[in-house]
Amino acid sequence: MPEGATLKSATHESIVLIGGEGAVAQTLSAMLSGWPVGFFQADFSDSDTTMAAVNAASLILVAVDDDAPGPALACCGILKEHDSGVSAPVAIVTPERADATLRLAALRAGADDVIGLEHNLATAAARISALLRFRTLQSEAGTSAEAWPTAPRAAAVPDETVRVLIVAEDAAMRQDLLKSMLSLTTTVATGNLREALYLASSQSFDLVLVHGGPVLGDGLRICGQLRCVPGMRFVPLFALCEPGGLHENAGDAARSVDDCMEWPGETGELILRALLHLRRKRFVEALGAAVEDFADAPEMVESDTGLLAPERFAATLNTLKREATTAGSPLYMGVVRVPEDPSGARVEAVAALIRYHLSGRDAASRVEDGLFAILYPDRRRDDAEQAIAVLRQRLDANLSRLLGEGVQDAYQPAVDPALAIRTALTEVN
Repeated sequence: MPEGATLKSATHESIVLIGGEGAVAQTLSAMLSGWPVGFFQADFSDSDTTMAAVNAASLILVAVDDDAPGPALACCGILKEHDSGVSAPVAIVTPERADATLRLAALRAGADDVIGLEHNLATAAARISALLRFRTLQSEAGTSAEAWPTAPRAAAVPDETVRVLIVAEDAAMRQDLLKSMLSLTTTVATGNLREALYLASSQSFDLVLVHGGPVLGDGLRICGQLRCVPGMRFVPLFALCEPGGLHENAGDAARSVDDCMEWPGETGELILRALLHLRRKRFVEALGAAVEDFADAPEMVESDTGLLAPERFAATLNTLKREATTAGSPLYMGVVRVPEDPSGARVEAVAALIRYHLSGRDAASRVEDGLFAILYPDRRRDDAEQAIAVLRQRLDANLSRLLGEGVQDAYQPAVDPALAIRTALTEVN
């Protein structure tokens, strides 16, 4: 597929591949050809188009080229930096089997997953679908995410609260999986599909392992039924099969699961994959809790000014100060003092001009009567000084409306300081 090509670009989901010229791009293009997603291969000779695609992506895949994972890991680390502007999941993709060394290195680089194509598209399809589901939840919560005072943080895994459901008809296989997982989690096992559906609907699980027998299709079918259970939409589902069963053509059925694996297999590989999905599940829970807390939190903006309420402004200030300190950059705050106005009409007019003045991640609030504060993150001093100067010009230009008709002619700041509009800029970290 030519670099920069887009498939089904009208769809709302898109996948961007960085690197992977040749086999990786062709394999992914063929696999995704029937999916309702756009597929874009990055072409950095057209940096503007590529960066626009990256910023709009639902999922970013970074390919390991020439058996040298270093550049892919470095690229992943850059994309996962908190100030990169990229919010989509980022996964490492390799044409060969992803070994434990690469998985650990990718986790340290912040990757959301490591996908080995290894001539097995069912596993790749499952893991890509899992990341797209993860992005869906992020998007569903995104309307309020920018207003949260602090970003959701996932609890560490494993811990004593992790619960896994094992579904395997074969008793020996069920016992083998129990033995492998008990060192990591609290595990419930059953060999009966009806009981599995009941457990999934009546209890809470963080991970479900389904062994369907010799071929992958049976495990995928059971996982598809479990995915329909309320509350299982974002629970990771593993479809397991006996060695050799992964080579079956699973088709779209693989998109209902989060991972596929042959079992019996390497316990370490199973645990490592489980930890990766459990980490993502924990973040999903933290995201859901943040949405609930946000809904129950005090009013975010003042009804009369449309600016952040003081409590929200204080939380935002603390968050931006931590970010600036971590990045080693300054954080500037502008202050605007306007003459007191018992009627309150002037407050609305000033607030409207301040709201119009804000851009990017700027935040403002009425600290007290007649006193407004504005935060200027991501700006150098000269940029912040210019911003507060422009605001002062807008306030002065609207003086008659702010101070009341007939006052402008009598406005003499040097003679009557009580009528002066004042601004100042200070560094707050």
